[in-house]
Formats: sequence, structure tokens, C-alpha cells
Amino acid sequence: MSARILHVDLDAFFVEVCRQRHPALRSVELLVVGGRRDQRGVVQSASYAARRYGIHAGMPIAQAVRLCPAATFFQGSFEHYRDASRAVREVLQRFSPTVVMGSLDEAYLDFAGTNRLHPVSLLPVAERVRDVVRADTGLDCSIGIGPNRMIAKLASDRAKPRGLMEVRAGWEEGFLAGLPLGALPGVGPKTAARWAELGLTDVHQVQAMDEAALARLVGGDARGLKRRAHGHGGATLRAERLPKSVSRETTLSRDLRDPEELEAILALLTARVAGQLREEQLVGRTVTLKLRHDDFHTVTRRQTLEMATDLDAELYQAARTLFRTAFEDVRRRNRGVRLIGIAATNLGVAAEADLFEPLERQRLKDLSVAVDKVRGKYGFGAVTPGSVLRARRGDR
Repeated sequence: MSARILHVDLDAFFVEVCRQRHPALRSVELLVVGGRRDQRGVVQSASYAARRYGIHAGMPIAQAVRLCPAATFFQGSFEHYRDASRAVREVLQRFSPTVVMGSLDEAYLDFAGTNRLHPVSLLPVAERVRDVVRADTGLDCSIGIGPNRMIAKLASDRAKPRGLMEVRAGWEEGFLAGLPLGALPGVGPKTAARWAELGLTDVHQVQAMDEAALARLVGGDARGLKRRAHGHGGATLRAERLPKSVSRETTLSRDLRDPEELEAILALLTARVAGQLREEQLVGRTVTLKLRHDDFHTVTRRQTLEMATDLDAELYQAARTLFRTAFEDVRRRNRGVRLIGIAATNLGVAAEADLFEPLERQRLKDLSVAVDKVRGKYGFGAVTPGSVLRARRGDR
């Protein structure tokens, strides 16, 4: 049974969701989403007009301001992005029983075994998917079709915006030959620049070299690079695949040196992570803390819990322990903190209630249910951790 995969990539997703939720932004041509112009975060997305100035996702907000000072900078809401992503997924599930979300703004659909139903091309199917997504969610998308995930994703990249591209089995090498090496997954800007110094810039060069000669140039990366250059990639989709992590991080508006203030921010981030875990019926067993000093020195610390959890208190206890250890390094280096984050990893599906669970843990669960109900009705800010309120009183 031959693999046939559609990759659906939502065009300027974060920008368009913000425009939907905030009508005043709909007429703004130069729009950058990720933070206000006076913030130190990074760009999540930019309108296509703003991208012409060189702005791209992951770029520091300050750099985007310098490139396009006339742009409007806006801080969107994760909850809005999540709801829009779920709406798109509901549409996609009408077309394929296997839909795997690669992220909030992209998805893979499995069309393996549909050769009799669609013997020549899946382009008509892709066109219907694109049109229904637009009609039902108001969002535009580009779709790539390929015999594996890598080819399908590269095809959707080339189809943007609102385009369709199909690369059929047997066409992979010809399609890839015209691409730069930086387009391949796993080849980041630094790696591409390093290989360019060796004279290696395009996929067709790798296709023409034997593996031994390639290994003399790039070392241990040769085998994987050679396979990707010839179009080999994963062709299996598993709908039950769990996300790798649930995380929140924030770039601070000013460098902080007060551990109590940082712990209050960490408590809020932890509450966000725990709430999402419960909403998605997941539990995490490993807690990861991320701290970035004001000189961009970045530290991560991890702790694996005895029992997977979705409870704020248990996640925060681990995160705070990790923070206090990591903050000693901040003190020793006499630096401030510009970014703090927490992630729950090693995820699993939440289990049924344990009849023999300790009373204290059951109380924490009951409290979480009550908090989630209040926040679901009145917004996340309706319930605030006590540590945050104490820190705010201290500021005043």
C-alpha cells in the first residue's frame, strides 16, 4: 500500500487569528505578532507584507522594529490560537481518519490506500480541503502532497501562500534537486553556512556525490543527509502520537534579579502548563526549567517525578526546586534574568481516579477542577496563585 500524505500549513496563522479576534487589525497591512514593540520577545509570525522587510518567526522583536518601524506589533493569546487550531483539526478529520497535528498551525493527513479512489492525483482533494478550511474557519492554508512527510512539508512550503503542490512517488529527486540544502529538515542556518564554506550549497550537489566523498566533507552527518537529498522520509502517521511537551516561557520586559519576583512568574507559567495538561487529559513526569541570563547564557534543569502529574502544586514544587538551584548560578555570575520558562515532558495519558489516592492529593485535584471551572468561565486571570499576589504587594 503506497503512502500518500497531505501536509496542511496554515498561512500566517498567528497573524490571521489575531485579525479574526481583533477587527481593528484587519486593515493593518504591516502586522507583526509576538509582542509589543517595547517588549523583548520574539516574532511568532508576520503578515506577508511585513515579511518583505526581512521579518520572520523567531526574530527578536527589537530587530523586527528596526527592519520595519512602520509595522504594528501585537501580543496575541495562546487560547485563541489553540481554539483556532482545534477548529481546523475538526475540519481535517472529515477528510481523513488519521490527522496528526505537527503544531498549532500545521497537520498531516494520511491518504494511504486511496489509489483506486483517486488514481491520478490528490490535487482535487487538496483543493476541497483548502476551500472547506477557509469556509469553516476563515483561515487560509497551503497544502503539499507527497509520498512521505518530508516531501509533503517541503511541497507545502513551496506552495505558499494559499497554493497546492503535489510531488508524486518517483518525482522526489527531481523536486529536491532545485532546493538549497537549508530547505532540508535538520539543516539549520549555522550548519548550512558551515557547509557553504566547503562549497556545498544545493541538494543536487549531495545527490551527485557518493556517500564516502560526502562523509569526508561533512563527517557523521553524511548518511542522513544523503538519504534526505534522495527523498527518503517517514511515511507512517500515528494519530495516537502524544505531544512531546507542554511548555510556557516568557521574555521579561526588564532583567530581573529578585528571586521572589521570578518565582511568582514561574508560578503563573506553571499554572498555564498544568491547566493545558488537564484540558488535554495528559500528565507529565519530567519538569524542565529554562533560565536565560541577561548575557544570553541559557541554562536548563530537569527533574523526573516519581509519579506523572497534571497538578499545579506538584509541578511547581519541582520547578521551584530547579529554579533555586539554577538561580545560584545567576548570583555567582552577577547577572540578571531575561527569560524564564517551564516545560512538562515525558507525557502520558491521564489515568482514571485512584480509589486509594492520599486525601491531600485528592484535595489538590478537587481544587484544580474548581479553578479550571472558574477560569473557563471568567478567564485565566480570575484565579491567581498566592505567591503572585504576595510578589505584587511587595512591588507596591
